[in-house]
Amino acid sequence: MANNKRSGCDPVSIRLEAEDFRLWYTKFRDVISDLSLVRRVSSIVYNLLNQGCSEEEVVKAVEDILRNLNVDPLMIKRGEFQGLRGDVVDVLKIIFPNAVQETKPPFFISEEDKRRSQQPTVNRQIKKAVKRTLRIRGTEAFSWIMLGVSSILTVVSLVINNRLMLGVSSSLALIFLIVALMAHIRMI
Repeated sequence: MANNKRSGCDPVSIRLEAEDFRLWYTKFRDVISDLSLVRRVSSIVYNLLNQGCSEEEVVKAVEDILRNLNVDPLMIKRGEFQGLRGDVVDVLKIIFPNAVQETKPPFFISEEDKRRSQQPTVNRQIKKAVKRTLRIRGTEAFSWIMLGVSSILTVVSLVINNRLMLGVSSSLALIFLIVALMAHIRMI
């Protein structure tokens, strides 16, 4: 009886972890990235190792959980291993052999070096966002102006009783209204 003390993984713990992971995965399947999947699995690995499971038992249990949900661990290309316990990282690297470290530079790089290395990227991202916003705002402004012009032409065509001009101007007004609204809600 004394030999049976914590000699392996508790099947109930594995079932609980599997069910919890299954619920999480089915709920967020469409938005889960490699990083979030590896992070979630690292939590399971950590818990099972703390409960006395061997690394081999944890690898088998997690692989079974992933297989039951049709998750191919070989397809996972990115993971965040920094800051995790060594044994957890070892197990994760066995489960996800193709995953590479995906984080910001290590904490020991000086703040000045971080700023220098990130500045061009940040500047490019800001310039891109500004260009996109200006393009959208320009399209929206142009569409509202053209809507006004088309509306004026519609009124003029009603006054002079020109059906062709009325049809063209009202069609253009509708088109520019749709484009302006789409630009306003950033659909284009």
